[in-house]
This record gives sequence, C-alpha cells and structure tokens, in this order.
Amino acid sequence: MTNEPLRLGVIGCGMIAQAHAAAIRLNADDGLVRCVAAADPNPDGVDRFAAIVGGVQHRFNDGMSLIDHPEVDAVVLITPTRFHRDYVLAVCASGKPLFSEKPLAPTFDVVRELCGAVRTSGISAQVGFQSRFHPIVRRLREIVNTGELGAPMGYSLRDDQYWPTGDVVPGHTSWRSDLFESGGGALLEHSIHSCDVLAWLFGPAIRVFATKRHVFGYSVEDTAAMTIEHVGGVIGNLVTIFNGVRGREERRLEVFFERGTIELTTDFLVGAPEDSLLIQRPDQPPERIDVAALRGDWFKRDGCDPERQYFVYQYFAHRAFAQALRDNTPMSPGFEDALLAHSIVEAGYRSCDSGMPVLVSDL
Repeated sequence: MTNEPLRLGVIGCGMIAQAHAAAIRLNADDGLVRCVAAADPNPDGVDRFAAIVGGVQHRFNDGMSLIDHPEVDAVVLITPTRFHRDYVLAVCASGKPLFSEKPLAPTFDVVRELCGAVRTSGISAQVGFQSRFHPIVRRLREIVNTGELGAPMGYSLRDDQYWPTGDVVPGHTSWRSDLFESGGGALLEHSIHSCDVLAWLFGPAIRVFATKRHVFGYSVEDTAAMTIEHVGGVIGNLVTIFNGVRGREERRLEVFFERGTIELTTDFLVGAPEDSLLIQRPDQPPERIDVAALRGDWFKRDGCDPERQYFVYQYFAHRAFAQALRDNTPMSPGFEDALLAHSIVEAGYRSCDSGMPVLVSDL
C-alpha cells in the first residue's frame, strides 16, 4: 500500500456505526484513512454517519454496490450480524481488505465458512475486538506474558450491560433480542469480546461447561455462566448479563497468579469512570494503578497524543487496520482470532443444550 489515505467504504449506518464514524474521523485527521462511501437502506442513518465522519462522496442503499465501487480500497462492515455472510463472501470475491464487526455470524457453521473464505481468498481482514486495545487489558497481557507474577492460575470475569433493545432503551434498535437476527444474546452479542480477551490472554479453550437463562423472555439469553478450561491449564468462570440498568456497561476481571492477584474493571469508552486496576503482590499492600497515567503511557508507546480526546477504542482498532495495510503486516485481531472466541461461545451454547461439558475439539 502507498502512504495515501486508505479509502474506506462503510456498510451499515446504524447506532454502533456512529462510534465507528467518530473513530474513522480521527484516523482521517491523522491522514491514515478517508471515508469515501457509505451504504444503508435507511438514508437518515447515512446522513447521521456522514455528519460525524465529515461527509461521504458516494451513498448507496445497497452494500454490494459499495463493495464494487472502484474508489473504495477497503470495506468496513457494521451491519446487524445476520447480514454479514453475504457481504463477507462478496468482499472476499472482490479481493479488497475487510474490517468486520463482531460477531461474525449468528451460527457457528457460518462463522467457520467465513473464516475459511477469508483464509482461501488471502484478503487482509480484521475483526472489531477493540477491547484488545484497552491499556488496562494490554497491561494485564504484559504481566501474563512476562511472568512477573508467576503463572496465571485462574480467573473470574463478569460482563454486564443494559439490554440493547427497544423494549428496555426507548429508541434503540431491537435486533439483538431476536434469535434470527443475532444468533444469541448476552453471551454471543456482548461477551464475544470477553471470550476474545480470554483466549488472547490464556490461549484457546479446550473445554466449556455452561448454563443460561431468559429472564426478559426474549428468544436469546440475557444471563449465562460458563466455566472455561484453557489449553495451558488456566481455568476460569465467565458470567454475562443483559439487564435493565440503562446506562451501565462494565467488565470486571480478577486474575489469580502464583505470586499475585489482579483486579481490573473496564468499559468501552476511553477514560471511563469505571476503569480501575489493582495489583497485589506477596507481603505488600494492594497497589492501585493510576489508570489515566497508564493510558497516557500506552498511547505514547503507540505514537498517539495522550492529551487527545479519543472517546472510544474503535479508534485504535481502525488505526491498527490502516497501519497493517500500509506496512503490509498481518491483521490483528484477525478472523482466526475470532474463530477462537466463537468456539468458546459455541461450546457454551452446546453445553447449555446438553447439560454436559463440551470439548472445543468436538465442534
């Protein structure tokens, strides 16, 4: 790739696309990208997206026309999950790079199909797991990889968020509470992020035991609990909740090492008030890390201005996508990473159905 801005075409201009628009706008200000096209059957959605991203030259109500447009260098896919399959396959056929939101598909067989298509086509493809770019999560991974607290032993992770559906949040889209549209509830639609983080930290899962509930009465679950065993021996629990506490969105993770413990809380917003990191070592009082300073240090490491208003971590995900194309380096997180996260979720759903632990190798 040249050093010219990457010309992006964005398919899907719903609510989450507004966060992506803000991220793309900042990357455009950096000279890395330029959004030249947007597609959505709702023209009002395109208008909202364009207002944030700074305008687009080409507008479509059909994403396929956008993929084929000669001025689009790379495609950003932000549609509801059930539309991903046709668009991903079309992008693979076009040979253009792809940035796709998560989850990849409502069902695991389609996830595998899409991962195979990306692998066969050879296109550069990244998945929107922006939690990997959170400085608190990255600091935890550094501790795991360096062994400064010894080997990780186990963990407990709790994900909870308000139900992202119109019945709970007036004016919100409701496709996430529909099994046909989304393929799953709190576990797939929300905690696919956490499953990616867990596989990134501790390696692929080998066995999962899970159960779930449908308290709100939707066709997808709002409550799920899993016990996960990883290939390196680490074991842990994940509890995920979609509830009625509007405005709340939080991940709480405790990791237990041979010579220490870590407690962290994160949100998806940069500088969120929930953010915290506490480290305890033997015979020492707990150390509460200055997360603002940690964030600034990580931003500087990445060559970013620590004083800038970044808002959401999608900025760093889109930045990594554009830089990987510019530098001709592998995409991370890629579709193979997404397959590991989807494997945990799928094993969880199969365990819920059978009432028994499920080996990931049997999927």
